[in-house]
Amino acid sequence: MLLNIVTDEELLVSQIVKTILFFFLIAGIVFNIIKLVRTQSKTIRIVSCTILAILSIVLFFVVSAYQIEASLLKNPEYVIGVTIGTCNVFARGEGIEFEYEVNGQKYRNCNTYYPILIDSIEIKGGKYSVRYSAKYPDKGRMVFNKD
Repeated sequence: MLLNIVTDEELLVSQIVKTILFFFLIAGIVFNIIKLVRTQSKTIRIVSCTILAILSIVLFFVVSAYQIEASLLKNPEYVIGVTIGTCNVFARGEGIEFEYEVNGQKYRNCNTYYPILIDSIEIKGGKYSVRYSAKYPDKGRMVFNKD
């Protein structure tokens, strides 16, 4: 199905990047645990504990995002969503805000439209497919491709 190609590729690349980041975070955590065990310096222990805490928090968010995207990739479901306007997607730039309904519950989300040109998207009132998973219905992604 042509509709899924961009979304599948985007999700797959994102999963690969998160996997690489996961391994770097694990390496940093292991390194700091070893440093904690081997060092006697109180200052180095405090710094290692702080770094360990930060890496653990980042790891939590990376694993959470990985699980959401894995669910979107492996078990996608679709509904029709309606565009509301523009928005900003954290660390990705301008996006499109949209609303959709799953099992009587309305959700709002914002996602980028790249590589689709914004000129080809109806920004207010446009109807497009929204890809979501039953496990995370609030994390839907609008698919701006036209059939």
